[in-house]
Amino acid sequence: MIKRAALWTAIIAAGLIGYAAKHAYGMSDQAIYLAVTAIGLVIVSFHFDRRVAALEERVIHKDYSGIKVAIQDGERHKPQHEPPKSLIDGGAVQSFITAAHEVLFEDFRWFGAVLNQHVAEAWAIEELNDTDVRGIEGPEVGRRYQVYYNACKMGTMQVTVGGHEWIFRPEAFAENRQAQVEIDLNYLRFVPFDAAESLISSIVLFIAPFGDDGEEARSKAASVAAAALTGHLWESVRTPDIDTSFAFRTGGPYELLRHTTDHWKANGIDPLEKWGGDRSWGNEEA
Repeated sequence: MIKRAALWTAIIAAGLIGYAAKHAYGMSDQAIYLAVTAIGLVIVSFHFDRRVAALEERVIHKDYSGIKVAIQDGERHKPQHEPPKSLIDGGAVQSFITAAHEVLFEDFRWFGAVLNQHVAEAWAIEELNDTDVRGIEGPEVGRRYQVYYNACKMGTMQVTVGGHEWIFRPEAFAENRQAQVEIDLNYLRFVPFDAAESLISSIVLFIAPFGDDGEEARSKAASVAAAALTGHLWESVRTPDIDTSFAFRTGGPYELLRHTTDHWKANGIDPLEKWGGDRSWGNEEA
């Protein structure tokens, strides 16, 4: 309000000066009009430039100091899983639930714990009590997770049924299981590349086909992660005035996840009870 008053004061002052000059020097009305208009345009232009500069300062030069401290020096968040007891318990709509959703829900019971065992130490995957997730065309059914890097809440991840065959034959899903994982992260450009790669490649590794050659599967997962992170870096550099988020999606038969959880079940291990769904080291020995 004060700045607007100052602007109008300056314009009125320019008009009074022009009026005085007209009588003092016998200038024509047209010359006075043009002079006052020019002065007014200069004042308005100066005011507009200051407003644009202030806006750019807020948009382009956002203060990320607190985010960086939480990422680089913050204490690692210890996951506090709240796994839903059932799809209904997590808020899923009864009419959306099929046999395929029930199979997937059970198969991914320990997905957060599996990832916490394999990602870089600063990451923490925490399951939420939420099974009413978002899909491409509307509400879906699955599992949701909060993702942390040290003390910074980075974003979310969700798991839903993959493929399309299950839509028409959900009872046959157990014979050809497919999952889709989507992860959305903020501030990823402040995370070291090796740490970012460990998260994305681990997700791909446990979801993609694994086969008989573990080294080949790991190499493919690393390549997929590197390509996704390179694309994110490109967009971050191309549009530095936009706080670009990282969105990644992958799907597959999650063979390695099933192998890992079957191994735990065969050995009587519940990672949520034994390690709190976190890393096995620093807790109780495996």
